[in-house]
Amino acid sequence: MVDGTLGGGPEVQDWLDGLDAHVRGQVEELSALVARADPRLERSIKWGRLTFTVMGDWHHWLCGIAVPKKGAKLVFHKGALLEDPEQLLTGTGRYVREMAAGVALGHAEETVGLVRSAIAHQTDMLD
Repeated sequence: MVDGTLGGGPEVQDWLDGLDAHVRGQVEELSALVARADPRLERSIKWGRLTFTVMGDWHHWLCGIAVPKKGAKLVFHKGALLEDPEQLLTGTGRYVREMAAGVALGHAEETVGLVRSAIAHQTDMLD
């Protein structure tokens, strides 16, 4: 079960209820992993995904769990700004970077570190 301390209300539960069992398990594990990064994290369903931020700043959201057809993935809004020495993040867009659920869960400490880095860079912008 997803840690209820992050909040999110009934829309989070409804979104989770719409997932198949395998993907839901991945999403719940990813959500718990993200939650380990900081007790201030909040979650909500934004842009069709389970999204995380701090201080109610949804404009500068930190990361989200998306569920495309290939399975769950963790998406960082400003992933291009994060230090990623293990090169876990993929993507070539201006800001967004992502990693498959299996990669994130297989590198738990590094993933928690990336979430913490995302918090530190929450309002930073590229030049």
